[in-house]
Amino acid sequence: MEVEPKLKWIHVKVPFDKKEKEELILLPESFKPAQDEYKTPSVVTDPTGEYERGDILIVPSHVIREVKISENVFCFVERNHVMARLK
Repeated sequence: MEVEPKLKWIHVKVPFDKKEKEELILLPESFKPAQDEYKTPSVVTDPTGEYERGDILIVPSHVIREVKISENVFCFVERNHVMARLK
């Protein structure tokens, strides 16, 4: 399955977060684990051509949108949330 993002969206691939060994700890239901404030996804598709496939972007973690369709997972970032491109 392929996805074609529209103008204000960039299709990205988010690197797998490696975790330390997992332990069983009981926590309150309202607890949310801390996450990195920023992520560095790589570009899969940019419909405007501003970014090339494989470019690494810096974006706030909370702006990455994950869409699940059947067994496929697609991640998108709105263009105006891109802070920088790594070179």
